[in-house]
Amino acid sequence: MVTGEYQGVTLSIPPGHAKTTTITHPFPVYAGMRWPSETAVFTGYSQDFAERNLSRPSREIAQNIGVLDPESNAMKEWRLTNGARMIARGVGAAPTGINPIGTLVTDDPINSRAQAESKIERDNIWDWWTGSIVQRFWPSTRRLVIATRWHHDDLIGRIKASGDPNWVHINLPAIAEVNDPLGREIGEALWPEVKPIEFLEQQRRAMGDYNFQALFQGNPTPREGAMLKVDRLIRPPEGHATASVLAFDVASSEVTGDWTAAAFWESVGDKFRLTLFRVKLSTEERNRWMRGLADKLQPGRVVFPQDPGSAGKDVRKMFERLFVGFAFESEQPVGTKAVRAEPMASAIEADLVGLAHNEFYTDAVESFRQFPNGKHDDFEDAAATGYKVITRMVGTSVYDSFFGIAG
Repeated sequence: MVTGEYQGVTLSIPPGHAKTTTITHPFPVYAGMRWPSETAVFTGYSQDFAERNLSRPSREIAQNIGVLDPESNAMKEWRLTNGARMIARGVGAAPTGINPIGTLVTDDPINSRAQAESKIERDNIWDWWTGSIVQRFWPSTRRLVIATRWHHDDLIGRIKASGDPNWVHINLPAIAEVNDPLGREIGEALWPEVKPIEFLEQQRRAMGDYNFQALFQGNPTPREGAMLKVDRLIRPPEGHATASVLAFDVASSEVTGDWTAAAFWESVGDKFRLTLFRVKLSTEERNRWMRGLADKLQPGRVVFPQDPGSAGKDVRKMFERLFVGFAFESEQPVGTKAVRAEPMASAIEADLVGLAHNEFYTDAVESFRQFPNGKHDDFEDAAATGYKVITRMVGTSVYDSFFGIAG
């Protein structure tokens, strides 16, 4: 932003990781020293927050390094000795008399879960942003929105959704994921000296994945589900099943930490009953668990996804021997994980799928809700494979019609 390479930046950082101290407080002072004829604007979720938590500490930095105008006493507006103006405004308040804004720092425009969940509040923030802030941008305006994410439709979410090419979006999750912008290894903590991975995992368990994924990982998803609408899962249908399928998603190795998941589909009347399971076991223990589950459930068919090539054929032969006595088949995956899950997603939205309650129910619902952006997708892979097969068994060609295949 200083060199002009970036005009606008959204920066998602988890709570308690010193984002305000290291960026919001010093950056406007630096900008004012570098561009004395311009005005820097602090904005936050309220006027009091903008003055006390953003403007005052920044003013103290200016005072400590000897660049604060001695006649500047107010937190709402003050100057540097070179004449640069510093203005603090809360969300909803227009920085009147300032056009253009030289440097804008918006820090945490949302302050609570209740505010984030309110569409009225989110609309009010967006109306303030588009009506009072954006109009004061000039081509030279440096704009930074730095926040902990609360909701997929928050200010950062809406800026991203606008597709404006003048913005660069950076997310620094508390626990590193694939393609980490800092080059961290997957699973590495953002601030391990203060918040090590063990503590972060405790936080995840205490908060639940919905809040942790949003606040700490910068990956908020809709409560009803991004793709698999968990609020449309019906009460599991009761009665005798006319067809059943047990489908597996098998962990690639013992050392990756992946789960082996199983999806048991039953056709009951014109609805489907789905029961999900998963384990982390050694290969030998896993195979015994898989066979034991089949013996217990007695499915009409056992299915697993087969990778292409000779390795996949060898694995298929091994599982054929494991499930001797059962009707067995393999399915080669077609398309991306999300594409393969679309027919199942359509069935869920059509109120055709009931998820049975067991010890895995809560984890399964949370995993469904985050899919396809969650940490794991083993439940979904197994369920999508099983849904494809059971619809063919009962003559419900949802999967085939979705792909335009003749039934």
